[in-house]
Amino acid sequence: MVIEFGWNNKFVLKTSDAVRLLELLEKAEAYEEKWRKNEDGGTTYHVYPLDPEKVPSLKLVSDDLYRMAKLAGKPDKE
Repeated sequence: MVIEFGWNNKFVLKTSDAVRLLELLEKAEAYEEKWRKNEDGGTTYHVYPLDPEKVPSLKLVSDDLYRMAKLAGKPDKE
């Protein structure tokens, strides 16, 4: 299974491990730091419910596709 975090962070895991990871993330909250100048009170820290749009997405890949991609390895930078 491929799990995508954000714009370009994709990871592949066995399906059972991906499900466990998502079960843990289901309990997660968002954490954010907002930088501000010291004269404006300095950096603030925030914890709040996770935005559904930021939850990782899942994509099932076949064993054949996984093996082919594994053989291809890391792509060259263009």
